[in-house]
Amino acid sequence: MMYKLFPGLKHLVHYNTSDLTDDLTAGMTVAVLLIPQSMAYAIIAGVPVTLGLFAATFPLLIYAFVGGSKYLSVGPVSIVSLLAFSGITSIVQADSTQFIELIMILALLTGVIQLLLGFIKIGSFFNFIPYAVIHGFISAAAIIIALNQVKSIMGVSLPKYDNLISYGQEIIIHLPEANLYTVGIASGSIFLLLLLKKTSPAIPGAFIVIFASVLIVDYFDLNEKGVAIVGSIPQALPNLSFHTPTFDLIISLLPIALMIAFISFVESYAVAKQLANKDNEPLDPNQELRGLGLANITSSFVGSIPVAGAISRTAVNQQSGAKTNLSLLVTAIFMLLAILYLTPLFYYLPKVTLAAIIIIAVSGLTNFKQLSYYFKNNISDAIIFLATFTATLLIDIFLGLMIGISLSIIIGLMQKQ
Repeated sequence: MMYKLFPGLKHLVHYNTSDLTDDLTAGMTVAVLLIPQSMAYAIIAGVPVTLGLFAATFPLLIYAFVGGSKYLSVGPVSIVSLLAFSGITSIVQADSTQFIELIMILALLTGVIQLLLGFIKIGSFFNFIPYAVIHGFISAAAIIIALNQVKSIMGVSLPKYDNLISYGQEIIIHLPEANLYTVGIASGSIFLLLLLKKTSPAIPGAFIVIFASVLIVDYFDLNEKGVAIVGSIPQALPNLSFHTPTFDLIISLLPIALMIAFISFVESYAVAKQLANKDNEPLDPNQELRGLGLANITSSFVGSIPVAGAISRTAVNQQSGAKTNLSLLVTAIFMLLAILYLTPLFYYLPKVTLAAIIIIAVSGLTNFKQLSYYFKNNISDAIIFLATFTATLLIDIFLGLMIGISLSIIIGLMQKQ
């Protein structure tokens, strides 16, 4: 019964010490990536960067015990942060004193919704979503994530991603503004990552690239030549807090919370399910709902923002050699230590290096080989994949997913007639 409620505990109780080195390496690599990401996503959500750091630590600790995936890196993600900011600013101003309180309550509502859906086993519905939808969605999301790193690769400011065509045009327009030092670090990082991945897959390439780039930027003072660095990171721990929402406030936040609860779960479950399938391991969607729900509730209690499983960090965790959910605990503990003691070490870490790591990581999440298989064996799945993929890239992430699910239902009904 204990293992059913806390599946992550089973892996830890029966832990194989031969996996320790791999889990430690993967956990610390993800943590180094997570520090600047959590700060950036906090800014997207319109809250102080310290709240992003908290959201990257305590919710992940809870998920590591309650969740079923050994790879899923739970914490701040860009899509959820944008949805939270957009939803809250439709009620109050971003710079108002009530803004942070509302975003904490939003995290609480999101968590409660996911927890309830998990207990009534609504998550099982997602097992009926065809893999073609999930593969198409993940492939498009991976490309969107990679495209969002282009501004860091070029060292320029770009507007937020709207669709593939308009964003591609913006990239072309801003090409002449690219910082050559930044592009050089990006090229070197990507080359080294690919080289190490091909020649020495056992070596933690991301760790080596991070270490080398910090030394290079510091030694040559590249931060004074336009290379963006992580810089100073505040050092503090959260105060536990709880704000009791009024009924009217719950009603006003409920639509936003429902949307975030759905999208954050689909994003999390899709990548976790894909990696579980690669390992031929089962993954209970209802347990994932409960794990994410408790993670969001925890994030609310430490005064932070809604969280989800991140596609990019999860990919980095898996590719860095993680073997069990101990890697998640290592990430969370390393984050705590980093917040308290280690953040000055990452002062000269160039953001472009993190962008390079993300691009290489998510490149493995595209499923074009699967699309080729669909075309040869099941044309309806190929159509569903392409529709989901195209709509997600060209229209909207949420609508793309809905179009894929709706089309799969329509095709399924037509085939039964």
